[in-house]
Amino acid sequence: MSSVTLRHIAAAATLVATLAAPASGLAADPAPQAAPLQIVGEKTSGDTTVILVEQTPKKPWETPAWAYPERGLTFFPEGPGKGKDRWAIGGIWQIAPMFTANYTRGLGSGFTVDARLKTIIMLNDLGVGAQWAARWGPFSLGLMAHVDGFFGTIGKVMMSTEFNSTGWGVLFEPGAKVGLQVSGDTWLTLIFESYLSLYQATNLGGLVISPDASMWEGFGFTLVAEYSPRKQGVIYYGASLYKTRSNYPVWFNVDYSPKTIWYLGLLAGYEF
Repeated sequence: MSSVTLRHIAAAATLVATLAAPASGLAADPAPQAAPLQIVGEKTSGDTTVILVEQTPKKPWETPAWAYPERGLTFFPEGPGKGKDRWAIGGIWQIAPMFTANYTRGLGSGFTVDARLKTIIMLNDLGVGAQWAARWGPFSLGLMAHVDGFFGTIGKVMMSTEFNSTGWGVLFEPGAKVGLQVSGDTWLTLIFESYLSLYQATNLGGLVISPDASMWEGFGFTLVAEYSPRKQGVIYYGASLYKTRSNYPVWFNVDYSPKTIWYLGLLAGYEF
């Protein structure tokens, strides 16, 4: 940087400090210290150099580099945004691998609706839900609830009447989300869901077994990372920790005892 430019910097800093100080005799208290100036750039035209400074630098999440994707995200609590939507496909490992598909649409005022599918032929789970979320800086908090219906079959898949079993039921799944933007292209979301079985039944070769009342099946935590360097398509991946009754992940298990088990899950996919 030339000596002329250095003199300009010194002169600009002196001028700002002078303007910030109160006039003599107008205040009894000492003048507060001015916030340090941060040089953000300069422009030169001929013999004139203009120095660009800001007294209060922007926080990282207020800069364009940290901008939220135009069509939002699937898992981050804030969702796609009003009038916008996202499709996502992927896989999840929960006792067994399953194909997943999600559709999410923003309604505005923090509200989002979604539909989701999980399937491995032997078990098919289709659900709809809604959530509300708010955002403060890089943080986002959401409350959600889903109603899922499931249907499973073994005999038809194995082409055998010896294992001719089917199961079906309805689940209510309230939960909450906490999200944090950790960089300009990455968002982390911690999801909590509780599982309440409103109704379920299993047909074991003509014998239908069903609990007498609704049951609390357990809960699960999922940590998801969403990565979008170009703010268009999104790669997501994560891990889950579940504590549920043993019949929750395996529908043909008709042991409805309150004993619970711990197990892990994995998920990954792509958002369009």
